[in-house]
Amino acid sequence: MPRLTYKKKTNGSLNLVSKVYHADSIFGQREVNELFLQLKANVCDLNPALVVKSITGTEQDFIMLMNRAKDYVERAYPLTSMEVKRQLLEMFRQCVFGYYVLTPLIVAKDVSDIKVLDYDRIVVKANGERYVSDVKFFSEEDYKSWYERILRIHKLGKSEENALGHCTDRKGVDAFYLRIDVQLSCITSTEKNNIHIRKMPKEKLSWEYLKENGMLDDEMIEYLKDRIMSGYGFLISGRGGSGKSTLLNNMLDLIPYNESILVSQESDELYSHEHPQIQFEHTMTVRKNDTVTEFTLEDELRLGLLQDIDNFVIGEIKGGEALHVFTTAMSTGARFFGTIHSNDARSSVTRLAQCARYVSDYPMETLEEMLTCMPFVLIHMSHFSIDEIVEIDGWDEKEKRLKYQTVYLKEVA
Repeated sequence: MPRLTYKKKTNGSLNLVSKVYHADSIFGQREVNELFLQLKANVCDLNPALVVKSITGTEQDFIMLMNRAKDYVERAYPLTSMEVKRQLLEMFRQCVFGYYVLTPLIVAKDVSDIKVLDYDRIVVKANGERYVSDVKFFSEEDYKSWYERILRIHKLGKSEENALGHCTDRKGVDAFYLRIDVQLSCITSTEKNNIHIRKMPKEKLSWEYLKENGMLDDEMIEYLKDRIMSGYGFLISGRGGSGKSTLLNNMLDLIPYNESILVSQESDELYSHEHPQIQFEHTMTVRKNDTVTEFTLEDELRLGLLQDIDNFVIGEIKGGEALHVFTTAMSTGARFFGTIHSNDARSSVTRLAQCARYVSDYPMETLEEMLTCMPFVLIHMSHFSIDEIVEIDGWDEKEKRLKYQTVYLKEVA
C-alpha cells in the first residue's frame, strides 16, 4: 500500500478535553434546590393556566402568581430563615419570568454567547474562547417547560412552521440586549429544543477594557482614528463571537460628527448614544393574513442612497446586500463599514464579492476592482483579538487582481 506524503502541521495530539466555565448561581445549593423544586411543583406545575396568564396578562396577574408562591413558602417552610425564603421567591421569579438557571451566564460580563443543546449540556463563549458550562437545568422536563415559557414570553410559535425563530430582548436584563435564536425539536436531528443567546452590551465596552482584554493596543486605536478621519472604509472579518461587532460598535463613535451614518442590521447589535447624525434600521417581517412582507437590508440600503448618507454600515453581510458596497464605492462617494465571516483579511474580499454575485452578474474581477474607488481597510479577528490589518493598495492591471499592503500581522506563538 502506498505511503501518505504530507507535512504534519500539529503535534499530533487531539484536544478532547473541554474547558469548564464556572458560574456562581443561586441554584447551586442542594438543600435550597430541593425546597425550590417543591415550590415549583406545587405552584407552577399544578397551575399552568395561571402561569400562562401571569406571562401574557397584566402586572396584577404577575403579582397574583408571586403572592401564591409567597403564601406557599410561608405555609410549607415555616421554620426556614427569611434569607432562604427570599432566595426561594427569587428563584421562582427567575424560573417563570426570566432566564432561570442561565441567569448567571446572562449577567456575566465576559460571556458573549450561550447555547443550550440539552438540559444538561450548555456551552458558552467567554472572551472569544469556548467552554462547557457547569450550569444545567434540573431535568429534561424542567428545561422543556422553561423553553415553552420563553417562547410564550417572546411571542415565538411552537408549531412546525415556526421551527426556526428569533427575537431581540431589549428589556430582560439591565446590562445587555439579547438576540435569541430558537430551533424547535422538530427540526433538530437530536429531537431536542435548542436555544442560542447572543449578548450585546447596552453600554459599549470601553477602549480601555478592549485593551486590557487583548483585542488591540494604543497604536492600533490611533491607526483606526487616523484612517477613519482620512475617509477609509472598513470590512471586519472573523468567525461568530470573534469581536467583530464589538469593535465596529466602538468605531462608529470615531466617525466625524459632521457626517451622516445609516446603520442597517438584522438585530440591534450596533448602536451609538454619542453620534448626532446616525440613524438605525433593522430588517422586519410583517405577516398579515396569508401575506408576508419582508423589509430587507437591501431595501434599507437602496432607500439610503436617496438620503444623502455619508457612511453606510451593514451589521453583518450574508447576501445580496453586499452589492451595495461595490455600487456605493463606484457611484456615490460614500464609504462603507461592515462585518463578514471569512478565514482571513484577504479572503473577506472574495467572500464579499461572492455575496454580491447572488443578485448580480458582475464578474468577480470587476467587483474586486470596484473596491479601489475608495480607500479600504480589512481587519481580521479571532478570539476577541485583532489578528491582521490589511489595506487595499490598488489594482494590478497585469495580474488582474487587487494589491494589498499588510499593516499588521499578529505573531503566532
